[in-house]
Amino acid sequence: MSLDKPRVIQAIQAVLAEALEAVERVAEMARNETTSGETRSDGQYDTRATEASYLARGQAWRIAELRKLSAWFEIFDGEADLDPPTVRVGALVQLDGDHQEVVFIAPIGGTRAEVSGTTVRVISPASPLGSAMVDLEVGDAFEVDTPRGLLTYEVVSVT
Repeated sequence: MSLDKPRVIQAIQAVLAEALEAVERVAEMARNETTSGETRSDGQYDTRATEASYLARGQAWRIAELRKLSAWFEIFDGEADLDPPTVRVGALVQLDGDHQEVVFIAPIGGTRAEVSGTTVRVISPASPLGSAMVDLEVGDAFEVDTPRGLLTYEVVSVT
């Protein structure tokens, strides 16, 4: 299976734009909830306002992460210098092994996009999978310790 990297990048950018819009709507609702009269504390054990502020803060953090990743994709030209083709930020990597996967290595992970019927996960080099395969080349095998146990992979392609 070979995916067109520019199409993958476009699909990821579209998913990021949709996610950012959705999270911004939820964050606005959370901010409104923190200042709502209905959220005002009715006593020392009423934590609605505190919980609403935690939700608003979490949404603000997610918005910042999505904006950073979107900004990175805006300046990323799509052609990382991968000579020799090694796994690093900007690489589209096909994996085989205990699970067949296609991943895109970006500074911030946490999203996925569907491209030509294939799910592409965006992961960071700090993730367990990302850190296990940074600097590997096609044909290299590696293991990742997960909550489901030890998984073995092989790097099939890097573009």
